[in-house]
Amino acid sequence: MEMKSLNEYLKAVKQKFPEEGERIEQLYKSDQDFRALCEDYFSCLQYLYKFQNEVDEKKYSFEEYKDMRDELEKELQDFIFAR
Repeated sequence: MEMKSLNEYLKAVKQKFPEEGERIEQLYKSDQDFRALCEDYFSCLQYLYKFQNEVDEKKYSFEEYKDMRDELEKELQDFIFAR
């Protein structure tokens, strides 16, 4: 991972545990396992955000297709029962 992302890793963890900012910085500077955990947490958040956006887009498409299906079923019904 890039060093420029250091602040992003810390920011993500501090947002989750705002009252522990100083301890988080101390651990990040002194503990390699904690740094790796912060980086993993940040990556996880990024993937969750990405997947949530994809789900939201698909949900919108799903709703559009359900509406279209309903309209088509109504038209089919009109044809079948009106003629």
